[in-house]
Amino acid sequence: MARVQDLAENLRSDSALRLNNSTLASTLARLLVLRGITDIESAQRYLAPSLVHLHSPYLMTGMKAALDRLEAAIEREEGILIYGDYDVDGTTAIVILKTAIELCGGAADFHVPHRIREGYGMKDDVIERAAAADIRLIISVDTGIRALDAARTAQRLGIDLIVTDHHLAGKDGVPSALAVLNPNRPGCDYPCKDLCGAGVAFKLAQGLMERRLAQNDQSRLLTSFMKMVAIATI
Repeated sequence: MARVQDLAENLRSDSALRLNNSTLASTLARLLVLRGITDIESAQRYLAPSLVHLHSPYLMTGMKAALDRLEAAIEREEGILIYGDYDVDGTTAIVILKTAIELCGGAADFHVPHRIREGYGMKDDVIERAAAADIRLIISVDTGIRALDAARTAQRLGIDLIVTDHHLAGKDGVPSALAVLNPNRPGCDYPCKDLCGAGVAFKLAQGLMERRLAQNDQSRLLTSFMKMVAIATI
């Protein structure tokens, strides 16, 4: 109770939040404490988030290698395939990453598997068709963390694979890929473990735009992309 009262008092006295109503401040304080938010600094970040609060993409294991390869593909005008999933998380992830790549000067095709005919996960025949179409880089979104066979197929065909996913790895570990971006992979210290698939794709897009776009363009696009991440999260 003391934590709620202290936080309520801090909320009322915070000029930026403008919570002059004591009943509203007390109710809000109780809800925040139930969510583990007990200090005014954390409450401010929760109630008035800003782009400056975003974690650096480079906190995610494998991010630099992924960005180096993606940027090289853009510079060399290589074929890029985004391999997604058929649900809302997977399709919004495709939109985010494809848009970011194109706005940064590249071009990317995409594959959404048919729910009935293909099912979930990366398939060898899709990778083989990509190789025949001279695709040199495949980026998975919302899938791939257990695609060990598909990763070996890509490697055999000379295709670099970047996995972006949020699901848990299987007992055999992560795929042998150029980079595996997943906050839940073993050994990854990225602070937020609750990112959805579109959220992980968003971090790759964020890193790419930081390298290739002006600050004003980054801010505008990140705000737009976060709306899609919110839909995917729900």
